Amino acid sequence: MLFASVIRHPSPLEAQSPTLPPVVSIDWLSAELARPALVVLQLGSDLSFRATHVPAAQRLDFDAVVLAPQMEGGLRMELPAPDRLEAGLRAVGVREDSRVVIVFDTPQAFTRASRAFFTLEWAGMRGRVAVLDGGLPAWRAASKALSSGGALQVAAGDLRVRPDADRLATREAVRASADGRGRRLVDARTPEFYENRRDNGMPRGGHIASAVNLPFNTAVGSDGRLKPMAELEQMVAAAGISSDDALTTYCHIGLQASWMYLALRHLGRDVALYDGSFDEWSRDATLPVALLGSP
Repeated sequence: MLFASVIRHPSPLEAQSPTLPPVVSIDWLSAELARPALVVLQLGSDLSFRATHVPAAQRLDFDAVVLAPQMEGGLRMELPAPDRLEAGLRAVGVREDSRVVIVFDTPQAFTRASRAFFTLEWAGMRGRVAVLDGGLPAWRAASKALSSGGALQVAAGDLRVRPDADRLATREAVRASADGRGRRLVDARTPEFYENRRDNGMPRGGHIASAVNLPFNTAVGSDGRLKPMAELEQMVAAAGISSDDALTTYCHIGLQASWMYLALRHLGRDVALYDGSFDEWSRDATLPVALLGSP
């Protein structure tokens, strides 16, 4: 059932858990939706949002808020400048005391949700941001209430972006990892790219030396939900990753890696993301790559 959007008048702040797990269920969001400090950010086009969204959700413009502007010849899908991100999040009502749940609108858009999750964790919101498991399709399948039309009018937020350097792996840190002196590297691309069996359209193929392969699409079902925790643990163990390994994920440009980042955070692992990913690494011929096959 669709409900027209109306102006929301928040009640006084209610008692609530100080932290969020990285992934929340449909039932959890349904029960918490009325809490005034909860901000639901739904990804997707304006047309998609106006057609159907979670009640009280705000639309998060992925390209305008979550990403840095694309520069000619530059790296793709890089983190935005802190002031750009801060302004975009304040515009949709995110405050210093907000807890944020990110919702994707189609099953194919799950990696955009995880990229937004990583970006907000980098922004200093670790423990205050989560992804809705299964996104809008799962919400709809559970026969939860839906709204249509534009977003609710909300007061501007006062969030301050405080970049968390521990969430972001630099090229220098990844170089140390490639030499076996830092975090374990996790390549989240599909095997044909990791094994150099398919042209990646970049200056070099293969994978960063010492990286193990945990393909992002093996951690998600066809409905956009994360695989059960026991299956994820088995995948990680089968890749030779121990429970106390600190990890860094990467992929082509930092999108697929964000889903593995989310999955590993869901498992309680210490994980960072290499934002430049293979897009940056492949451009420097002095950086070590492993070549297993011939594209």
